[in-house]
Amino acid sequence: MLTVLAALPALALSCTDAWDDHYGDGTGAGTNVDAPTLLEHVQADAELSQFLRVVKHVGYDAVLASPQSFTLWAPVITEKQADSIIAVYEAQKLLVDNNGNLRKDKDNYAITQFIQNHIALAGRSASSLTKDSVRMWNGKYMVMTDKDLDGVPYLDKNIVASNGIMYKLREKETFFPNLREVLELQERMDSASHFFKMFDEYTLDEQQSVMQDIVDGEIVYADSVMTLSNSLYHALGYIQREDSAYIYLAPSNEEWKREYDKYYTWFNYVNDSRMANRDSLIQLNARFAIARGRFFNINTQKNEYKDSITNTYYVRSKDYYGLNRFLKPKDEKGILYGLTPVKCSNGYLYEDAEGRIPDSLTFNYKRYLSPLSRSNWKARLIQNKSLTDTYSPQVTVTTRNIVESVTLKTQTGTEVDPESGEEVPTYDVQVVKFPELKDKQYVEVEPATYSGTTNTTSNIYYYLRNTFSNLYYNVYVVMVPEFARENYDATKVLPVPFRVSFSERTENTGKGIVSREDPESGEFSREVNLTTDNTDDAHKTNASTFLATGTGVDLICIDKARKFNFASYNAFASLDGTQRYRFYSQANATQLRNNVYSNILRINRIIYIPFETEEEAKAFDLQLSDLSNLKEYKQ
Repeated sequence: MLTVLAALPALALSCTDAWDDHYGDGTGAGTNVDAPTLLEHVQADAELSQFLRVVKHVGYDAVLASPQSFTLWAPVITEKQADSIIAVYEAQKLLVDNNGNLRKDKDNYAITQFIQNHIALAGRSASSLTKDSVRMWNGKYMVMTDKDLDGVPYLDKNIVASNGIMYKLREKETFFPNLREVLELQERMDSASHFFKMFDEYTLDEQQSVMQDIVDGEIVYADSVMTLSNSLYHALGYIQREDSAYIYLAPSNEEWKREYDKYYTWFNYVNDSRMANRDSLIQLNARFAIARGRFFNINTQKNEYKDSITNTYYVRSKDYYGLNRFLKPKDEKGILYGLTPVKCSNGYLYEDAEGRIPDSLTFNYKRYLSPLSRSNWKARLIQNKSLTDTYSPQVTVTTRNIVESVTLKTQTGTEVDPESGEEVPTYDVQVVKFPELKDKQYVEVEPATYSGTTNTTSNIYYYLRNTFSNLYYNVYVVMVPEFARENYDATKVLPVPFRVSFSERTENTGKGIVSREDPESGEFSREVNLTTDNTDDAHKTNASTFLATGTGVDLICIDKARKFNFASYNAFASLDGTQRYRFYSQANATQLRNNVYSNILRINRIIYIPFETEEEAKAFDLQLSDLSNLKEYKQ
């Protein structure tokens, strides 16, 4: 029994009336205060003696004798059935939860799957017109008529009690478990069930709980009804609700372990003061990586999911196109192919023993970084010469819009004007469009002027977010020419040589290059200068200098098969980007003066793609034509 403080005794005395107002039929029909209680009716019927034995053993005799209003469908059961239910009750009492606490009666199968499967709140009488869906105390829905309950015939009906109505059933009702309950019953798949239960929270439902008495101003409950909430179900799918309809593709315990061992290495966070909960966060994210992507709301599927099936993370927006969506699920190689579902009261449970949910379609996907967001970049600093120890950004960063198309005139030579007889220039006229770029903006990174002096170098850091450890990344930058904007400056249509360096957060802070010009000096390892081995000849000037041609959209691979040591994915704001790339232009003063090169970086996008193996990363090449469908990439 559970004792809950009442605000005032006077208020508590009205609980019975409030109960009947909430659950009664509004007329009080079918009940008689002078009639026996439900418990007394059961005690008076010899055929219900085994049912009575179970009721007393689990402590529900007090419930059936309480003043609250119920409908009881009392089944005739055998002695063997009663023994089996009592054995389940005793065995369940010895089980412990994830915190080492003994299982409470509210979770005991003997109560939830048998006793509460035969009781509804409030009294319900039956007539020849009755055909109602009745919600049982355990949340299950059954069809009640004047002849049977969910197909089990009455031996007697409309037995009036002082606290409700009783029906006598020929046999017990079958318990029809929902997805959560079936998952718990499947020993081969209970790893998932154990993880979900870590997020269970129960709160007392005073309206549904059965009041027995008031002792010393406190309400004493004969049975307390607890309402379950679970933040994980809220995020993934309500597989515990009887009024829902889901498919859950549950990993077997062996598959759960295989995926956990793999994903555990993907969430290696930097071990510093900001990650005080580092170990638990690694475990949580590894488990969540397994759990997500496996829930499918049946009501949101189209064409009875013959063509495709989308999980509950599927978002109908351009940036998520192709993710969390699985084609031909029941065809060969489909995620449901060859699997036999377990029918549940609120959907279907499938067992996955092979790892049928690819992480590349759920959370480990191609990403892009938008240079437009101020949170994604930090300018390198430079000392202001007029003020000692004052540092200012080296660059200005300007957001510009990309035009749909532009007409370029390129001088090809000269010819004699037949009318004037003078030589005039000839031009090649070309209309240039930018179909590859779905995102029609870019940032222009240009050296700033300080203390009357103009810096010659564009120098800026970009931080990659939501990365994984122990995966291999290919990193690309998309650059646009000066003429991609309106009213462009023809004198600035020039190639831009630049270098890139890589650094990663370190657990040994202060061991990197400690510099006042570095926005986060000491938090990152020493920079590694990247080479141009992985890009084509048109986009490099030498082994360490990349080149934006300035003549069109440039897709340049700046890093290939780079293994990241630390993760930033789902760090819950404890860490910003864990990996960073520094871009800095390489045109010298003479080249700038002679208009050979420009030092203005025009960056549209930074794309980073994860691979599980180094071989996969090295074999992959992103093409310029792929940029026309940036729907696949998400920051």
